Amino acid sequence: MTEPAKSGRGVNFAAAATGRCPICGKGKLFKSFLKVAGQCSNCGTDFKAADTGDGPVVFVILIAGFATCFGMLYAFLNYNWPGWVHLVVWPLVACALSLGLMQPLKGLMVASQLKNRVRDR
Repeated sequence: MTEPAKSGRGVNFAAAATGRCPICGKGKLFKSFLKVAGQCSNCGTDFKAADTGDGPVVFVILIAGFATCFGMLYAFLNYNWPGWVHLVVWPLVACALSLGLMQPLKGLMVASQLKNRVRDR
């Protein structure tokens, strides 16, 4: 059937979500904010074949968009904020959520591809 990711070891999704190698949990997964490293500096796992494409962006848009719209609607219906406060607060919330979710979701996508042995050809 399917084999474990590498030499009997599993893929650590929690490590990938925090920006560490999903195989050993010690090396860096990213060489910059969203640029995946070529390989792990600790165990040498090759990350070049794991291409996430637009996958993480879709999840970021759905999660951040839902949270922001729900918060905005809740605040609009329950608090008497002036319109300019909504125009300042909610775009900042959307940007903060988007930036905060992008790297963990990209790490989870890379870990998922390593677990399922997805390779670009």
